Amino acid sequence: MELTIDGVAPGRIVRPESVETLADAVRSEKGSIVAVGSRTQMHFGNPLRRADCAVDLTRLCHITTYNPAELTIHVEAGITLGEVQKSLAENNQVLPLDPWNGPDATIGGIAAANAQGPLRPTGTIRDWIIGMKVVHADGRVSKTGGRVVKNVTGYDLAKLYTGSLGTLAIIAEISFKVRPRLGKTSTAVAEFERLEDALKVLSAIRQSPLQPVSCELAGPKHSVWVRFEEHPKAVDWQISQLPPAHWKVLEADSELAAWEQFRARYLAMGPAVVKVVGLPNDVGTIIEMYRPLSWIAHALNGVVLLGLPTANGISAIRERFPAVIEKAPLEERRQFGTFGFQGTARRLMEEMKRSFDPQRRLNPGRHIDGE
Repeated sequence: MELTIDGVAPGRIVRPESVETLADAVRSEKGSIVAVGSRTQMHFGNPLRRADCAVDLTRLCHITTYNPAELTIHVEAGITLGEVQKSLAENNQVLPLDPWNGPDATIGGIAAANAQGPLRPTGTIRDWIIGMKVVHADGRVSKTGGRVVKNVTGYDLAKLYTGSLGTLAIIAEISFKVRPRLGKTSTAVAEFERLEDALKVLSAIRQSPLQPVSCELAGPKHSVWVRFEEHPKAVDWQISQLPPAHWKVLEADSELAAWEQFRARYLAMGPAVVKVVGLPNDVGTIIEMYRPLSWIAHALNGVVLLGLPTANGISAIRERFPAVIEKAPLEERRQFGTFGFQGTARRLMEEMKRSFDPQRRLNPGRHIDGE
């Protein structure tokens, strides 16, 4: 199948079936290399500049070690999140990840993009990784985290590779901690005529003892989605303690279907989606200042996804808040930096790129080196 990324067609495609053959392929390749999985996240990041060779990781799709009693699992990068969850479910366990691109996303791709969804209060993928095996630009294989005594460089390398879009090393395997699946999930949904009414309810939830695993504010209809996962009695109690509103409570299959529809809202946002990072109290200000076509706010974290007609205004947003382009038309991604890092953060990232990939062969242009 023909592969084109940001208008760039790789000269050849290799499909390694083991970490060793992956390392051999990288070692023998003298040009630029781009790693791909199920390709659900290729719209994210700065445009790819060149690709002499694409490395398709989907045949690295095995669970190499699973210890249910120790709540750990070690998987290859090309396995999908859905396959991992299916195996964990046999022991009533779960890896609490819920990226917008869904269960068809590969584990390596989720980590490389630091892909996130509405399940943010349980942490991001960084919070569940305990180790990695990666292949470097020269074909060396190294481990970091759970299977070594320490990171001798002084860096938490697994966290460094997560979100680097494959520009520092190619993620080959990942070790995770997992957790037991809790007894019950329920979601309460309410719509409000005014944004300020929804914000008052969200403020009351933040100041309460409630502990939702998801708490989303979606617009333009000002709907609040609150999800609980706990022992059944604890879930029922928390639902009963929600602030006054016209709540609709969803459970079982209706709840799962509703969250799939919620995921579809994100996929339909745009043409540009900008992630703005503020404090929880900034959510209303961000929405009112930038007047998006649609939005999804992680209301307990202060992260707001703005659906905009264009990414042209991101420079003005960045004057007040950190902001990342989640997706945008190719020409706009070429014109505006996806990440917008400046100062010390930019300098450190550039130094990391020079250290890990001095010839700039891995996914050239996708991360900070494209700005």
